[in-house]
Amino acid sequence: MARRGSSSSGGLKGFFERAGKSFQQGFEFSKEWSWWLAQKGGTVGLFLASTSMVVLMPLIFEINREAMTVASERLQITELRNQGHSDRQLQEMGFLEISLHSPSVASMNKPK
Repeated sequence: MARRGSSSSGGLKGFFERAGKSFQQGFEFSKEWSWWLAQKGGTVGLFLASTSMVVLMPLIFEINREAMTVASERLQITELRNQGHSDRQLQEMGFLEISLHSPSVASMNKPK
């Protein structure tokens, strides 16, 4: 029986050698692609995080500030109503409509 090279050996030993080489190539391929994917994912993540800090955070702060302003105006309106001012006078003073009239429960639960 002629001796063959290690790359073309047959039988069970050859099968395991070829399988091992195939697994090593598959590992290298998956390692390269996972590294590339991790880099691209990091870039996209950094883009989304920086965009949200620049765009969304000021928006959230402004919404919070508006809610505090409405709450403050409602306290002032309550005090002025206790002093006898009408809604018409309060509107002429420049208070927001949302501060003058709270939304009714019926309007909040309208079926669509």
